[in-house]
Amino acid sequence: MHAKLLFNKTKKMKKQELQEKKEIARLYYMSGESQRTISEKTGVSAVTISKWVDENGWKVMRAARTITRQELITKMLKNASDKLDEGNLSADEMVKIASAIEKIDKKTNIVTVYEVFNVYNRWLESRMKLDPSLTPELIKVITKYQDLYLAELTNNAEVV
Repeated sequence: MHAKLLFNKTKKMKKQELQEKKEIARLYYMSGESQRTISEKTGVSAVTISKWVDENGWKVMRAARTITRQELITKMLKNASDKLDEGNLSADEMVKIASAIEKIDKKTNIVTVYEVFNVYNRWLESRMKLDPSLTPELIKVITKYQDLYLAELTNNAEVV
């Protein structure tokens, strides 16, 4: 019986340690580190890091963090302009680009949600100085649920 308790305690500690490494890996990934570098820094296999990136929608979250709607629209327009200059832009492609830009500009999407979460988190951090009930632990929990929400949006390909 004692051995079983010790085994369960060890298993729980390993699971907690893995969760902590996953959070550290996420932070490294969001700051722009490569998966290989994250693997080296955390001691977690590259395969596991890749799995976490795919399963948790980290790619989309990192892209949302690094590219604004306006930058996305500008890139789309530049690509369209380049194709037009080369004579390779069909009317169908023009309509699709215009439609995509309209959707990006008018609809709330995952990038917008991420931008709002980012501004909100900065506001919370600034409020910590004035409000002792705002602790780093509370902000960590809020961030966890924001990330979960973004991951669900990504996996379901839905827009709020």
